[in-house]
Amino acid sequence: MKKIVLLGLMSLLMLGACNATPAADPLAIHELTVVPDNIQKNIVSNDRIQLLHENNASYYLVYYSKGNVLASITAEGNRLIIQLEEGSEQRKEAQPYVFQINVKNPEFDTIDLRINSQSTPIDRMTIM
Repeated sequence: MKKIVLLGLMSLLMLGACNATPAADPLAIHELTVVPDNIQKNIVSNDRIQLLHENNASYYLVYYSKGNVLASITAEGNRLIIQLEEGSEQRKEAQPYVFQINVKNPEFDTIDLRINSQSTPIDRMTIM
C-alpha cells in the first residue's frame, strides 16, 4: 500500500513539474577581459561612456575610468538600470572597462546608467 501511495505522489510531483513555467532569464552583466574584434573596432576612445548594440544580441557598455569599476544590473518595470561603482583609488590614465550585458526581455524601453548612484547620460550609442 505504501508503494502505491508513494508511486502516486511521485507521479503527481512529476506532472506538476512538467506544467511549471520556466524561470525568466535573469539579466546579466560581466566585464570582458578579451573584447571581440567587431566590438573593438567600433569603440570611440574620445567618448567616456559608449553603449554598443548588436542586432538581436548583447549590449556592450564601454566606460573609461581612472579607478576600479564594479557593475550590477537590475530592472524596474520597463527600465533597465545599470549601476557602476568606481573605487576611490585613481590612476594617472583612464582605462576602458568593457561590460557585456545580456538582456532577454525586449520590453525595456529605457536604459538608466548610474555611476556611483547618480544618473549619467551615455555619450554615444552605436547599433552594429
